[in-house]
Amino acid sequence: MRRMAILLLLTPALLFSQVANLDEGRLDPTWFGGPATFQPSKDLGFQWLKPGLDLTKRSLQLRTWEPTAWLLGRREVKDQLLVLRMEPILMKELERRLRRGVKAALPVSMTQGDVFIQGRVVDAVGEADDGRISRSSFSFDLKLVDADSGELLAAFHTTIEGPGQDSIAAQYGQWCEDLGRFLVSKSAPVEVKPVSVAPVPQRFDLEGALRRIEGLKRDGLLSDEEYQALRKKAAEKGK
Repeated sequence: MRRMAILLLLTPALLFSQVANLDEGRLDPTWFGGPATFQPSKDLGFQWLKPGLDLTKRSLQLRTWEPTAWLLGRREVKDQLLVLRMEPILMKELERRLRRGVKAALPVSMTQGDVFIQGRVVDAVGEADDGRISRSSFSFDLKLVDADSGELLAAFHTTIEGPGQDSIAAQYGQWCEDLGRFLVSKSAPVEVKPVSVAPVPQRFDLEGALRRIEGLKRDGLLSDEEYQALRKKAAEKGK
């Protein structure tokens, strides 16, 4: 379960204050480079959005994550190892699960886009190496920045907790997918225009028509006059 579920129970004064005790010191608003006043989010931890944010017709470009900040000071080797093991999936999983979350409503790319997504790890606690049962944690920041102006559009921070690296990785992937769905909610629905398909004209089966006429004549159901008239109509239609 994410640490954020516990933080939601804290007093509003603590949750909205912009001091070093946000998420026990793991959240530093100054990194985001804008007037970010964070609020708690059930699925995404802490978040801030530019008022009136509209991502309609925008595209997302993932940027390489910055080096780990270690806001609470350099951790033990086991904590640094957790970060090293998570680093290979940070960009890869963010791209994969973000795409799943946006469902093509917003383009996601590693090479192009007019909204940059930048992240960094700020703290981690790895599994105990003495066989004791322990809980790991992984804290990170993510921000959306206008590619042209550098204006901060959105800011996110969360701390994920679990019994080990596998649990942390699974929750991280889910967080990325939740982020995608959230960002889609800040864009207008894509209008899908119906495509009109012209009907394909059916080719007249002259041979089949003549066989049916012959069969009717053979069974005595047509007079000679009716037989000749039907054959003439079929021939004209088959031209």
